[in-house]
Amino acid sequence: MDKYAMRGLCIVLALLLMPVAIAPAQVPEVGAVLDRYKAFRPGKDDLAMYQIDWASSLQEAQKRAFREKRPVFLVIIHAQYGDLSSGHC
Repeated sequence: MDKYAMRGLCIVLALLLMPVAIAPAQVPEVGAVLDRYKAFRPGKDDLAMYQIDWASSLQEAQKRAFREKRPVFLVIIHAQYGDLSSGHC
């Protein structure tokens, strides 16, 4: 296949696939599924118990642990992009 035939084939394929890219992706059932999801999903207050109360330093965590009579939960990330406070580890 020569260069011009390949270019023509690519143009024809692009024109044939263009309506698929423009067409809306949602169907009516998607809205119903999302409504059910929102109805069953726990609220922010219900999920609060699963949040960890992070300290920004070990020294701060030790002070709080002593004050609150609780243990320190120490997590060490050995990665270039590790950042637990934002959720990336």
